[in-house]
Amino acid sequence: MFKPDLIFPYYLRTAFFNAPRRIIYGLGSINTLNNELVFEEGNKILLVTDEGVKKAGIVDKITGVLKNMGLIFNVYERVEPDPHIETAIDVAKNAREGEYDAVIGLGGGSPMDTAKVASFSVANPGNVENYLGRGLIKKRGLPLICIPTTSGTGSEITVSAVFSVGSLKRFFASPHIVPDVALIDPDLTVSMPPKVTTGSGLDALSHAVEGIISLFSTPLTQAIGLAAIRLISSNIRKAYHTGRDIEARCNMALAATMAGLSFSDPGVVHGHSIAQTFGPLYNIPHGLSCAMTLPYIMSFYRPVAMDKLCKIAEALGLNVHGLTEAEASEAAIMAVHELNVDLEIPSLKDVGADMKDLTEIAENCVKSWIRPNSPRQLTVKTVRQILEGMWSKEGQLES
Repeated sequence: MFKPDLIFPYYLRTAFFNAPRRIIYGLGSINTLNNELVFEEGNKILLVTDEGVKKAGIVDKITGVLKNMGLIFNVYERVEPDPHIETAIDVAKNAREGEYDAVIGLGGGSPMDTAKVASFSVANPGNVENYLGRGLIKKRGLPLICIPTTSGTGSEITVSAVFSVGSLKRFFASPHIVPDVALIDPDLTVSMPPKVTTGSGLDALSHAVEGIISLFSTPLTQAIGLAAIRLISSNIRKAYHTGRDIEARCNMALAATMAGLSFSDPGVVHGHSIAQTFGPLYNIPHGLSCAMTLPYIMSFYRPVAMDKLCKIAEALGLNVHGLTEAEASEAAIMAVHELNVDLEIPSLKDVGADMKDLTEIAENCVKSWIRPNSPRQLTVKTVRQILEGMWSKEGQLES
């Protein structure tokens, strides 16, 4: 069926921009949480988090606020990295039986995505798995506050929640699961170790770059994405090498949320398709798999998105004055390559991938991911070429 909205420029189609009703940002802003937990009746909270956040002492900061308010709460801390659908099923059961009045998601993308499931499951009956996909969640659930402790996923403001089903990545996507409140306190990110800083930060960079390349991007989302790229490119090295550089942490926290806003409706493109295909096979954290893929997917899109890559080059801090579009777009790709080198991003070979598996990965990727927002579609041949470049880290994909 012909769908003109998929090919028309933004000014000839209807665009959407979903965001929380309230975004709170700033050092110490966690102290405003009590203002967001005021109910006409009821006072029981479900706090969704994970063991790492608990061990870092961050859960105690939130439960301290809840105790001071005299609220009843339960802590659900069984969220694993890159959570499986079984976790979504379990938290939904907990939320439905608990008679809660609100949900708080505290942590990286995994706890926040799991909190989204806890929220919507109360108002949407039946098997949680039946809501996997786009637009299948019909009602808003419990009030939802998301508090990120990493600077990367943007889950605190997006319309989606990602879970593994077997070896495949699947997602819930609906405006009904956008959090009501996103509370971003950069002080909560200071304890992130360097590897998590890198993975989450480059995940945010991937969101911004892919959101700009998307056919569904608009001047609004592109402007936010380019601003996020500027902040990331000028701060991620500082945050990686000096984790207690509070200015870098503040800028990275803001950039991650902005990057989330920039891609939430335009959607990411095939960098995430490839990353979400090979990542689960080798137990690679999502942000790291996106980082490994990013420069190669930029090269793949270069023939059809040269003008956008030129804007990205400027946002990366490159002097493109006097350069042709071809030269500036190539410079953007090389700058991301160099950033990956500086931040010690591994190759596919480094993480244990076998060359003989690349064709099967390519076939699975093309089969599993058809993105109508992508200006260029993948073939098994092109995915295989990208994976070969990622395996050897030699050169770039030929356009």
